[in-house]
Amino acid sequence: MSSEIKSNQCICDALCELKLLQDLLNNSQTKFFGRLLAKIAGTDTIPLLLITKKGDPLSFSSTEECFETIYFRIESIDKESCCTTISLLRPLDIEGNYSNSFCDLVRLEKTSICKNVDLSRICAIQLLETELLTRKIIIEPKW
Repeated sequence: MSSEIKSNQCICDALCELKLLQDLLNNSQTKFFGRLLAKIAGTDTIPLLLITKKGDPLSFSSTEECFETIYFRIESIDKESCCTTISLLRPLDIEGNYSNSFCDLVRLEKTSICKNVDLSRICAIQLLETELLTRKIIIEPKW
């Protein structure tokens, strides 16, 4: 097996494991405590960046909602073809407005916009804090 095939399989396996953990957050329920994991985490999403083989973060834009993002949520994975479907997470600044600047990122917002990715284009995964999905944007009045 070539090193590139091993690398692709490793990325695919890592995303499968991440999807399993994300589903565990979303779907695990106990007899006495209900969906305790989701309550503790406060979200059903593990946000991530996908790094291309050129070393750049993968980015997609939404023409329907007029934004570009490098932040994603895993929706599904096809292990046979080593492809994944991701949904776009909209980056917001401290005022709750769209911002494509990493330095201004305060919160991520889930969208229903999905894209398919061939994982042979990806060489790394960077997980982000789940707090980015639950953080409240509060602007104090000046007066």
